[in-house]
Amino acid sequence: GSRAQIWPAQCIPQSRGRLLGQMAKPEELKKFLDENNENFNGTCALQILDQDGYVKKTKGSSIEAPVHISMQNGIVTLTAEFPADPLFYLAVGNDEGHYLFGQWWIGPGGWASTSQICSMIPEEVQRIHAALQKDGSGGSFGTEAIVPFVQRPESQRVKVRFATTEQRFVTKVMSASVEIPEASWKEFKQYRSKLWQQMKAWGGKDENEKKKKDEDKDKAK
Repeated sequence: GSRAQIWPAQCIPQSRGRLLGQMAKPEELKKFLDENNENFNGTCALQILDQDGYVKKTKGSSIEAPVHISMQNGIVTLTAEFPADPLFYLAVGNDEGHYLFGQWWIGPGGWASTSQICSMIPEEVQRIHAALQKDGSGGSFGTEAIVPFVQRPESQRVKVRFATTEQRFVTKVMSASVEIPEASWKEFKQYRSKLWQQMKAWGGKDENEKKKKDEDKDKAK
């Protein structure tokens, strides 16, 4: 196997000095944590995947929308609403081997490893279709999502609730809401703040975010 890299002793104090010299100030950290969620903004993206995890390229297979936050009874709810658009929508069909998948992230721009909030566990669309056919479903169904930044995320799965409508024999998703316990939400924000402080200290950026900015610059030329 490869050997672990050993840093020369004389390099360690200098590195620590640079790191501590650029740590976030208390007021900056407070602003970043945004305890009352006053500056929250985010995005929800939904996709239909095939059995190999590839996104379908046909109409009705992907959509995204801004996310709005609310809090009640110790639950943080992130809700995205989708208009009844004839072209840009997400359809829940009855196709074998297809899955519904979703991602939620915080802040502007696209998804990045440091901005992710949660990812939905892919759900077979046939199972969703069957659930919607039952009396009393009201055109709604539920799934679960994982919040990667909390400890033991598998044991802290969060609920995702969808509302649908039927137009011309097509079942379209109208809204998606993630319900995150307040304690998990605070844990998510604390972990993300550590990532932010580390990037700030070393003057680094998330590679996905940097790549997105570079692509935007190229398009603008």
